[in-house]
Amino acid sequence: MKKDEQLKIDELKKVIELGEKLKKDVRPDKKKLEILISRQNKNSQNNTSSSINIEKASDNKKNSNSSNIIYSIKSVYTSNNQIIIDFNVDIDKNDIKFFELNQTSLYKDVFDINGYFKDAIPTKLDINGLDKITLGQFKPNVLRIVLSDKKAISSSISINKRQIIITVNNLPSNKIKEPILDKKIEEITPIKEVKNPTNDFIDEKNSIRLITTEDNKIIVKFNKNYSKNNIKFRAFKQNGNYENIFDIDGKYKYIVPLKLNILGIDKIVSTQNGNNLVRIRLTNKVNSKINYSLNQRELIITVNTPTDTAVKTTPQRIINKIIVIDAGHGGDDVGAVGPNKKYEKVINLNVSKYLYTILKQRGYKVFLTRNNDRFIKVMNRTILANEKNADIFISIHTNAVPKEKAHEVAGIETFFLSPARSERAKRVAALENKSDIREMSSSSKDVFLESLNRPRITASHKLAIDVQAGILQSARTKYKDVGDSGVREGPFWVLVGAQMPSILVELGYISHPEESRRLYNKEYQQLLANGIANGVDSYFLKNP
Repeated sequence: MKKDEQLKIDELKKVIELGEKLKKDVRPDKKKLEILISRQNKNSQNNTSSSINIEKASDNKKNSNSSNIIYSIKSVYTSNNQIIIDFNVDIDKNDIKFFELNQTSLYKDVFDINGYFKDAIPTKLDINGLDKITLGQFKPNVLRIVLSDKKAISSSISINKRQIIITVNNLPSNKIKEPILDKKIEEITPIKEVKNPTNDFIDEKNSIRLITTEDNKIIVKFNKNYSKNNIKFRAFKQNGNYENIFDIDGKYKYIVPLKLNILGIDKIVSTQNGNNLVRIRLTNKVNSKINYSLNQRELIITVNTPTDTAVKTTPQRIINKIIVIDAGHGGDDVGAVGPNKKYEKVINLNVSKYLYTILKQRGYKVFLTRNNDRFIKVMNRTILANEKNADIFISIHTNAVPKEKAHEVAGIETFFLSPARSERAKRVAALENKSDIREMSSSSKDVFLESLNRPRITASHKLAIDVQAGILQSARTKYKDVGDSGVREGPFWVLVGAQMPSILVELGYISHPEESRRLYNKEYQQLLANGIANGVDSYFLKNP
């Protein structure tokens, strides 16, 4: 009986919490909660003695300590030249031991950290300039991190209440940032505005290193010295438009997902013409003055446009459209697992970062709910979108089915929030929802799903259709057999709190042998991101 009462109280608290987030009238629920708590307290006073209470408190304390020991390390990840270890319990300097193992041709810094990290095996750490980082559960209550390099390693340790930061100091290529102190475990940290969000599109293999826009200029960077003989420029008028074309010798790996945008220019198209020629074509209804300068390894194309023309030709979406991208799962929640222990959380984050970069290049204001391998509660993921007054919210995920069906089921699908009508939608929603609301009853979920905002559902449906079409078109430029699983409705909890059109994209099935291989391919991830961006463009053109 006591268990039933406590279950009702816990469930009612969750209903009230979610109701307040959705700005619903929860006063009747609060009155019910008061009655239940009052009744429970009364029964507790009549049926329990102080000795039993002391015994229970002692047991609870033991259980709490045991739980903390088992799951004391929350996450381990790298940021620039630092390894960051987050804990679920308070720590001090006695919880970490350090020693060196210097061999003839190899130097090692060894850190033994008190605690258990359940994801020690799948977690891979890497710092540029350091040969190797090994992570392993050395003992049941000791995590060992080993830094290995051919040269002597200079490292330092800083300790906060629930965080250890190991900094590698002798890496000249890395800029040391301030340590990330653990302020709130569930705090959502959006990506900050960065001057150059295009680092993911640097081509170190071919002659052209990077093509991007900055301060109304097109910047082309090279991996070798260029001269004017490597660049041809021509300008002419055709079909009422002014055309300015740059033919640049060389190859650029990321020409497919690249989209350039400059205020005052109607259209910029970049293509790879043959194996050794990149063409950048600027098309405009107004004759703009185009200048360019070449400095060995950098070409800068400058566009001088009259002020009034720039205002007229600037798409409205560039001025005021805000997009929040959510990379599903993260941290301890790895999501679905594919062949060879491939994790959904990795694919989701990679595609989200590519999408962030592409949308920024096109002029949108973009935020990420997470930009590293960390977990954020499902209910908290839309908080950032609401705070930023976002126009749309996109949650990125990867699908999966049991092993017996792994070879049969593949394809891309896009969901929008609505009570599920099909068993397929229910299955996918259950898979994505389980990280946060597995303890809630179906009746609690239905309370909110029944009160959904219909106009917002309609807008979300339109967004889902455009994004699904965009992804398929982009993905099929490389793989003609990419399956279309369609646009579906489902009860995804990550979308419930969003006060704007919101969708959940399933990029494919990580459980499928062939699709899993594609999903882990960098070029395919960029194609998927580009397709989502094209769908966003299409949606805003029709729904300004």
